[in-house]
Amino acid sequence: MRRVLRLSIAILILSIVAVPTIGRTQQTTMKEDDGAFYLGSFVLSIFHFPLKLATCLGTQAGAAVAYTATYGVPGNYESNTNGKDIGEVARRSCTGAWFITPEQIKKDYGE
Repeated sequence: MRRVLRLSIAILILSIVAVPTIGRTQQTTMKEDDGAFYLGSFVLSIFHFPLKLATCLGTQAGAAVAYTATYGVPGNYESNTNGKDIGEVARRSCTGAWFITPEQIKKDYGE
C-alpha cells in the first residue's frame, strides 16, 4: 500500500512540475494584437485617402495647366518639350498605396 501511495505522490509531483513546461512548448503566436493594426489601418486610411485624392487631382490639374502653358517651349528631352517631365510628375502623384494596410501598420509600429 505504501508503495502505491509513494508512486501516486511521485506521479502527482512530476505532473505538477512538468505541466508548465509542456504548456510553454506548445504555445502558438497570439493574434490578440491584430485588432489594433486593423483599427489603425482603418482610421489612418480615412485620413490618407482624401489627402491622396486631393494631391492627385491637384497635381493633375496643375500639370494640365503647366503642359498647356509650356506647349511648344523647347525642353531637354528627345522630343524637345517639357511634356515628358510634366507627365511623369503628374503620374507619380497618383501612384502608390491609396489605403493603408494592417501589414504596413504592423511593419511601421508593430514588433
